Amino acid sequence: MSDSAARPDVLSAFRACRLWRAASDEAVTRLAGMARVQQSARGALLASEGEPASELGIVVSGKARVFHLQADGRTITLETVESGEPFAAVAALAGGRNPANVDASTAVTVAWLDRERLFDLLAEEPGITRGLIGDLAGRVINLTSVVQSLALDVPGRLARYLFQRSLAVGEATSEGLRVSLGMTKSELASSLGTVPETLSRALARLRDEDVLVVRGSEVVVLDVGALARLGAGYEEG
Repeated sequence: MSDSAARPDVLSAFRACRLWRAASDEAVTRLAGMARVQQSARGALLASEGEPASELGIVVSGKARVFHLQADGRTITLETVESGEPFAAVAALAGGRNPANVDASTAVTVAWLDRERLFDLLAEEPGITRGLIGDLAGRVINLTSVVQSLALDVPGRLARYLFQRSLAVGEATSEGLRVSLGMTKSELASSLGTVPETLSRALARLRDEDVLVVRGSEVVVLDVGALARLGAGYEEG
């Protein structure tokens, strides 16, 4: 199996990728050398929903957005991937079709890896297989969480997101738990399957119910328990 020397930035991204975290550095270096590198401008379509998936992508630099386009023209952002993170992996490894679209959120460099070349190396490096199985299982769990979120109304989806952010990055202050939104309000609206105007109304509702205070790109959570209840889809009677 022939391969060439990988670009330093591509090799760095491959070493950071969780898919093959259990593999040897030699194996990761070989994978990186097999990659096809693509550079795209912001807004460029990287993968189309419904098209055959024969390659999986690894973001080398920049950001890419995985999203579903609804019949009414609205988009639901499923995830945003950055340097060292994979996309289209499940579809490529299954030999199926892309279940979602992927575009460039910023100018982006992507390293594409052909599924057949990856399978060849899997036979030689069982450690890669272990990492892939663990990651794919985690992605099933994440998809289940997305589906559960979409079953909620917009305030519930927002509460679920903010509760998870509170656990991950919340900073305790004398007023409450300070939480960065982690993205622009427009991006957050898209990730919740709604539009900015509806997101603003949901934030206003949580504010009026004394659950949080909105401060630009941050919120101060006053009642974490209320966020947890709303994000789980129930309220105390």
